Amino acid sequence: MPKPTNGHFTSKKLAYMVIMAALGTALAILSIELPLAPNQITLDLSHIGTFLAAIPGGPIFGLITGALVGIYPGFAYGFTHGTMGVIGLISLPIGKAMTGGLCGIIQRFVKRPLVTVTISYVPECFYTIWLFIYIIPPLTGWPAELAFLTVLGISLKAWIEILFMAFLMETVFLSRGIVELLQGIFPDWDYTSLSDL
Repeated sequence: MPKPTNGHFTSKKLAYMVIMAALGTALAILSIELPLAPNQITLDLSHIGTFLAAIPGGPIFGLITGALVGIYPGFAYGFTHGTMGVIGLISLPIGKAMTGGLCGIIQRFVKRPLVTVTISYVPECFYTIWLFIYIIPPLTGWPAELAFLTVLGISLKAWIEILFMAFLMETVFLSRGIVELLQGIFPDWDYTSLSDL
C-alpha cells in the first residue's frame, strides 16, 4: 500500500495552493469593490479559493489558503474600506483560516461539498459576531449598537455568500474531469465525482 502523501508539500500541491490563494485574492479584490450597504458590508467571494484548496488538499492546505486569502480583505476592511484597523488585518485571516482548515477536516468524512462548505463556516460566523460585540467596540470606539447592526448585516450577507459557494462547489465536483485532475495533484484524496454516485 502506498504511503500517504496528502499532508506533504510537493511542488504540485504548493503551486496549486498558491494559485487558489491568488484566485481567492483576485475574487476578494473584485467583489469587495461592490458595496452592498454602508458600514463595511460588501461582497467577499475570496473563500472560493479556500474551498477549492481545502476540499482536495485537506485541513493544512485549507488553513494556509484561507489565511492567505484573508490578507486582502483584512487590509481592506481594516484600512481602505473600513475602520477596523489592525484588528481587521489580523482577525480576517484567522477567521478564514479556521473555515479552510475545518472544511479540509469535514471533507474527509462528508463527501458532499454542499454540506462540507456550509458547516465549515459556522465557527467563523460565531468568531465574527464575537469580534464585533466584544472586541471592536472597546478597541476602535465604535458604538456597540453600530457594531451589533453591522455584524447582523455581515452575517446575513456572509451566509448568502456561503450558500452560493456551497452550491458552486457541489457543481464543480460533479465533474469527473476536475476530480481526476485534482487527484493527480493530491493522490491520497479519497473522493468520487458526484456524477458517479
